[in-house]
Amino acid sequence: MGTIEKRGKNSWRVGTQVLTDSGWEWVREPVHFPATMSEARQRKEAEKALVRLELAIDAGQAKPAQSQYTVKSFSELWMSQHVAPNLSANTLKNYRHFLDTRILPALGNIPLKKLTPLLLTQWLNDVRSSPRRSTALPEAQLKTPRRPSEQKRMDTAKPQSMPLSPRTIQHYHDTLCSMLDKAVQWDILAKNPMDKVDRPTAKKVRVHYLTEERAVDLLRCLHDEDNMCYRAALLLALLCGLRLGEVGALRLSDVDWDNGTIDVSHALKYTPQQGSYEGPPKSEAGERLITLPVGMMAVLHETAEYQKDAADWARDVWVGEGWIVHGWNGARLHHDTVSKWFRRFADAHGFEGVRFHDLRHTHATILLANSIDVVAVASRMGHDDATVTLQTYAHALRRRDVDAARTVQTLLDLANVQLVPTPEGQKK
Repeated sequence: MGTIEKRGKNSWRVGTQVLTDSGWEWVREPVHFPATMSEARQRKEAEKALVRLELAIDAGQAKPAQSQYTVKSFSELWMSQHVAPNLSANTLKNYRHFLDTRILPALGNIPLKKLTPLLLTQWLNDVRSSPRRSTALPEAQLKTPRRPSEQKRMDTAKPQSMPLSPRTIQHYHDTLCSMLDKAVQWDILAKNPMDKVDRPTAKKVRVHYLTEERAVDLLRCLHDEDNMCYRAALLLALLCGLRLGEVGALRLSDVDWDNGTIDVSHALKYTPQQGSYEGPPKSEAGERLITLPVGMMAVLHETAEYQKDAADWARDVWVGEGWIVHGWNGARLHHDTVSKWFRRFADAHGFEGVRFHDLRHTHATILLANSIDVVAVASRMGHDDATVTLQTYAHALRRRDVDAARTVQTLLDLANVQLVPTPEGQKK
């Protein structure tokens, strides 16, 4: 049986009980009216609201759980019951960041059923106009002071007063949309209000890569690098297309010395809560067997000898487990150590602004530009779909387009026909 309660001036609450697995539970809904409406009229409208609530319950569009969850309380349920058990620690970290910075502060106390497309559109516009927030720790909280080059890079970074990038705004949209999709799947919401909120548009991120000539220059600069671990790391990215995390997780035991291949089945990852840890590659296709060029095999042989010498020098403090990239005592490096080394190496040799990940882009670009089959390139890069490879590295096909023009030009050359009329042949 339904009830109608007057809760205050121009404020009412309607409710009814629903039989659930745990017994009878109330489903209630507040109703508010303008001050100009008489109390008798308000009661009649409240009666109509009760009928609508009962119809919504019959249609499965209103449930007891609905009245219990706010955006904040449901986000904790979503994180604990879906994100943490099923997704990677990095994904959990990213979702936590998006929730804590701009989703929960603005929407946290709002009941899920009160979310509307208009309200969410207004929130997204507020996100779009909000300033950036630096995640860099203050100097006083650092264990070691920043290097001058790192401080210079921070000083020249984009000012925090600039608005967020369109891609970042997409992340906020997608996070909330994914969370509310799960509320629908769990029968807590009848529909996702984010379905009617336009997803922000963002330009495709431009891939940065080195030309073949610049890649050759980089290899020549690498000749003077004494640390074989860093030398191997750079070459594994440039000559094999490996990601930074994949390089960090490789052991010498992953190398098939007889067949000249390397097994990529792990990646080094990082979250502030867990620190550096080993996990699976970015996707299922990331687990792959890569054929190494002869020169890369020679470098790995030399790296193995380098490691033996380092172990002999370190003796009792050696803690190595055969990592290809390791510290002075064989310990596994922090996930970002190689990237920081490369930034210093690149800046010192005239490759300012080149990132370690750009070496991977260079690898794919060179292969496609030299007519290597796109499926083979996708497999080597660890892409689930060759279409992703084509979309990411479409710029590499430009040289092949020029080759195509030269090929069809041979038709004209063989025909030996003058297609452009001479001045004498033109009509006067």
